Amino acid sequence: MNQTTQKKAIRSKKIFKKILLTLLQKKPFDEITITEIVREAEFNRGTFYFHYEQKEDLLEEMIEDVFVELRKAFRHCYLNSDTEVNILELSTIPLFDHFIEYKQFYQVMLGSHITHNFRDQLIESMKKHFREDIDFQANDIDTDINIELFYTYRVSGMIGLILEWIQNDFNHPKTYMAEQIVKIATFYTKKVYIKS
Repeated sequence: MNQTTQKKAIRSKKIFKKILLTLLQKKPFDEITITEIVREAEFNRGTFYFHYEQKEDLLEEMIEDVFVELRKAFRHCYLNSDTEVNILELSTIPLFDHFIEYKQFYQVMLGSHITHNFRDQLIESMKKHFREDIDFQANDIDTDINIELFYTYRVSGMIGLILEWIQNDFNHPKTYMAEQIVKIATFYTKKVYIKS
């Protein structure tokens, strides 16, 4: 594929993804047809089938593109850090910047009319980043903790916080969220009180 053809292909795919996201704001994925996508994109069906076999391929590629950007944002949090990082000094602002930049995408994909297992994919993607990049330092009293369960707990909590933020239409500033996620991650309590 020459450079001109490659640029044209990138442009076409970008338009298809933009159209799909717009259509997903109006109706469930199951009700969207390839005919609608190509009509809105002002392309013919041949152009669509040159890039994708079915609409599910377009959706998966759109998700994968955003997850690539999510990985970059995740890594940006500690890009210029030493190999050992104090959690209290870690800035998670780039991560929240990512969710703001892709606000429309996340709000649509986490909407109730999406039957796709996007939430699970998001959690698995974040768990993968944690496993590949972060090695938590366990102290003497933590040696009996199952590290796999620990990653699941940490990631699920973090994603839960981010999902709550997205579903509440980004009701707190990113700096506040970045501070809170670090404070919550380092919070420890031995006692709880039962409400009467």
